[in-house]
Amino acid sequence: MENYGFENIRVLVGDPNREVRDGIRGGLYGQGFRYIMVTDRMSMVETAVATNKVDLMICDTELPDGDLYDLVHKIRHHELGDNPFIVVTALITAPTPQTVKKIFGAGCDDLIPKPISTGLLFERVLNLARNRKPFVVTSDYIGPNRRAKPRPGTQQIPEIDVPNPLNVKATDDTSAEDLQAEIDRVANVLNEQKMERHAYQINYLVERIVPLYQDGTADDSIVQHLDRLLYVSEDISRRLEGTRYHHVGELCQSMVNVVRAVRQAPLSPDRKDIALMPALAQAVKCAFRPQADVVALSRDISATVERRTATDAHRQVA
Repeated sequence: MENYGFENIRVLVGDPNREVRDGIRGGLYGQGFRYIMVTDRMSMVETAVATNKVDLMICDTELPDGDLYDLVHKIRHHELGDNPFIVVTALITAPTPQTVKKIFGAGCDDLIPKPISTGLLFERVLNLARNRKPFVVTSDYIGPNRRAKPRPGTQQIPEIDVPNPLNVKATDDTSAEDLQAEIDRVANVLNEQKMERHAYQINYLVERIVPLYQDGTADDSIVQHLDRLLYVSEDISRRLEGTRYHHVGELCQSMVNVVRAVRQAPLSPDRKDIALMPALAQAVKCAFRPQADVVALSRDISATVERRTATDAHRQVA
């Protein structure tokens, strides 16, 4: 085995069964791990992640007070803690195609069915230290790339080599500050890719929403598309701060305002709001391209939306 030293790796073990927790802790300790926290509560797992105390998480998919899927999704989307690249191994008692798809869809690195042996667990951990998969970013996924090749007819999504705290802490003397600096750098790359994917998602959704209103065929199912469009527009706005795409903020907020207005009366929206959607969607998409007139375009469209909102407010007062 390579000259690995695991004593500085911070491990969090979450499992509802005390014997399983103690068995994993003992097995890892025997392999040289020293920082091992164990718990049976998802709230404690979340607190440890939020306070940046975890490099490797080994956790059952279901703890009494939470779902691992939601937690890993927050980690990967940088909504919790300072490290979206925590190595995550999920443990599952009764795997089904649906649960396996769900947990991998959250962005876990590995999934091991129970019952497990500590020897097998260590082999899998060692493999992650050696061979962590590169990440990919889509509009609704951030995590390891598990596809051997892209689906026919789909866009080629670039792979990103992400920091591997297992490998770094086990093989070299990189300082905690330098490791965090690299985590922050790559997290910014993922953040920009996420916004670019969202921009295409906005166009995709608008191209499906607007024709339904134009044809008069919109029904209650339109709400699902509107909610997704609202979430994506709000998420871009959240991610823009401090990036080179800060000028897109006005456009995204304009889209948020328009979608909220339509969402209030989804089956009988104001036609002017529907008419604004395609122009806003195209402007957001163009804003993530290196064009000189993007800022001016953003301001022009945002001003149109503001005038539209101000006119409506004046009419309501009158």
